[in-house]
Amino acid sequence: MRYWSWLLIFFTLPVFGYEIHSFPQSQLQHEERQTLESYRLILSSSTRAQASPSQNELRLKGELWRRTWAIDSQFTLDEVTTFFDKQIENLPILYHCRALDCGSSHFWANEVFSNARLVGRGQYQVYQVALEQGAPGQESTLYVLYIMQRGTKQVMVHLDILTTKEDIKSATNTSAQISQQLKRSNGWLSGFVTQKEKLDKAASSALIQALNELTPRNKERIFLQVHCYESHQMDKNIECSQRLAKELADTLNGDFSIIGQGALTAPPSKEVTPALRFIYWPSK
Repeated sequence: MRYWSWLLIFFTLPVFGYEIHSFPQSQLQHEERQTLESYRLILSSSTRAQASPSQNELRLKGELWRRTWAIDSQFTLDEVTTFFDKQIENLPILYHCRALDCGSSHFWANEVFSNARLVGRGQYQVYQVALEQGAPGQESTLYVLYIMQRGTKQVMVHLDILTTKEDIKSATNTSAQISQQLKRSNGWLSGFVTQKEKLDKAASSALIQALNELTPRNKERIFLQVHCYESHQMDKNIECSQRLAKELADTLNGDFSIIGQGALTAPPSKEVTPALRFIYWPSK
């Protein structure tokens, strides 16, 4: 029992204070820190015909740490993107786009980040927003990452880290945002809401809708994992997660693969509440 207690403590330590390391072969081009009353957070999709993403965005107050790097020309966009993806892979992704789905690089460079050096070709860009959710009443941190390739083939990386006390979670728990998260190969899903270790179906309606709207093929491929963290006893966390997994399965339309795994994965945020993770298996 003592072994399980120490194992539980290890896995339930809050994940916070993410330090995003710069790419090894890079030069810092710009750095600033400032307090903002209206940070522009873009959470939107676009079409190839649009010059900029549709206006699905938030205006936030907070403390901003902004950095821009130029990467050594021998490295590709994919190599640099993979390096940064690995550093935030355990955080929920609020929005992700790539290439022409991000719209025009002029929009990001000039209107969002105010840095003309970030202008490049639309098919060579990646934008994503990750959230480190704080406990109720505490600060949350947003990691806004834009990586692009200039016409000279040089890759540029822009990173905004915004610390804010505003309620990001409730503002982004929409079916459209969760559908964006489901476009990745794996990760945490927003909108999984419980009350007294029971699934709150009404509050989780955006998540339920996004999962139900998956294609039949993706419903076969997706694997959902429920995690509970609130107890100091592993067996109770496993029991909680298995019960929630069954409740979620009974709510969804289709034959989903859902299991409860207790506290066997570190929580996605400082707010240690039941959470839902997903992964797509390769096609059969």
